[in-house]
Amino acid sequence: MNLAILIETNRGSLTANQQKIADFVLANPFHVATMGIEDLANATETSPATITRFVRALGCGSFAEFRGFAVQGYQSLLRPVENVDRARQFPPKQIVEDSLANAASAVKQLSATCGDVNWEEIAARMVSAPRVGFLGFGVSANMLQYLADKTVSVVRSQVILNGTGGLERDAQKMLRFGPEDMVIAMALPRYSQATLDFLKIARGRGVHCVVVTDSASSPLCALGHETILVPASHPVLHSSPIAALAVFEALIAVITAHHQSVSDAASMAHSLMPYLYADDERRPLSKPGNMNDSEVE
Repeated sequence: MNLAILIETNRGSLTANQQKIADFVLANPFHVATMGIEDLANATETSPATITRFVRALGCGSFAEFRGFAVQGYQSLLRPVENVDRARQFPPKQIVEDSLANAASAVKQLSATCGDVNWEEIAARMVSAPRVGFLGFGVSANMLQYLADKTVSVVRSQVILNGTGGLERDAQKMLRFGPEDMVIAMALPRYSQATLDFLKIARGRGVHCVVVTDSASSPLCALGHETILVPASHPVLHSSPIAALAVFEALIAVITAHHQSVSDAASMAHSLMPYLYADDERRPLSKPGNMNDSEVE
């Protein structure tokens, strides 16, 4: 039973003051999930004793039990709050060690499941599709930008869908996609609603969708033709993109090895040579004016 049902079931037995508290709780469910008893009393201009009587009128034995109902549905959103509260007790050295150990564990977990992914098919689609969309926001957008940057020489046309210029612009871009195209979408907890909305549009237009997310319960999974699951938990942060970055690096390696010839690699190295440092006095110091820093490590 969630909090809304609990309140509506018992509303008839609430006093006028308690109904005022109930209305506040229903209007601010997420904030209530993060409040202590005194915070809720202050927000409703009542007292802790009144809050205690309110939660008992709902059939809860304590405020902690009431708050347990309040947090239902917000576990993934509230986990970072709990993580930060716990981590405040630890010295920086332990926080760093825990973070690095978590990263190593995530990559190890990923290694055990990488055989479930058809890497060659994904790589081949990226190379052959008329358009490849990179759909994600926040940290996911940063990870996808890395994938886009490293495949710019082999992907025929890249479309970045990360909210730059507004979501309306992304919607206009998406309307150009069709069945021959491909979208790679990424979202980790906390999941982006915009990613889901645009992914639904892509599926509706027959676009081949590859999803990168953290678990089979992720809302993105139902929308992907192919799904790559990446461990994303972190002892402090709301999620970790380390495993996703490792996945993209592995995918880039497959594309480089199987969809780029040795002559292509040599040509790329030759074209980048003027922009890279080398301890050689015979090399000219000047560089062409059209240098693209994104090509330099």
